[in-house]
Amino acid sequence: MQRFIPFILYGLIILVAAMAFISIAGVRVGLVEPVVGFILIKKTVLATTFLFFFALFAFWRCGRICNNERRCFLVACIFFSGLYSVTWIAFYIPKMDSPKINDITTDTQTPPAYITMSSFRHAGDNDITYPKRFAQIQKESYPNVKPLITDKSSSLVFRQVVDLVKQQGWQVVSLYPTAGVIEATATTPVFWFMDDVVIRVRSQDGSTRVDMRSSSRIGKRDYGKNACRVEDFMEDLSLNLAALND
Repeated sequence: MQRFIPFILYGLIILVAAMAFISIAGVRVGLVEPVVGFILIKKTVLATTFLFFFALFAFWRCGRICNNERRCFLVACIFFSGLYSVTWIAFYIPKMDSPKINDITTDTQTPPAYITMSSFRHAGDNDITYPKRFAQIQKESYPNVKPLITDKSSSLVFRQVVDLVKQQGWQVVSLYPTAGVIEATATTPVFWFMDDVVIRVRSQDGSTRVDMRSSSRIGKRDYGKNACRVEDFMEDLSLNLAALND
């Protein structure tokens, strides 16, 4: 049994490395869909967790009779597999309680509507229509997703919105200055999931109101990414507008 342990460990290491490489590099070159890459990463976490416990068993089983080289190898397997597993588990576990929604907006009654984004979505992608059942779920789960209301002119605010969208590195899809609407696509950094964004700027009761909507093209759950994007954008926009007074 002991002589087969290194071969099993080497096999597991190669398997995990290959899956991790394919999941990320495959997405980057277009050979693997983002959702497939994400599933593969979750599989690597399971495989690495098994590797961690198997390496612990191997160290306990032959720790005393193994030479220093093999003990160092087992310790390295335990350390790196444990680190990899804990890193991904720490990332994933807090998001397990996130609601199964994929479309977030600051205006659940009259959400900003996508104008040209439908032509960029495929048949299997999510519908661009905001599901009304998300409104109550969003209110309970993401209470900080709110519109921005300012006394600045709508034209000035719209220019600030456009500038900030470009600073975020999002791909601008369409601009409608007269209607105060901008559409853009944001891409997540690791698996390159594409999320669509529409921002609406309009005058309301002597003030200017900014509403934003961020929705995932694929997947039933966004793990809070869209809500975080909206909250961060609104906060940055508020700071930029406040800086104009200085």
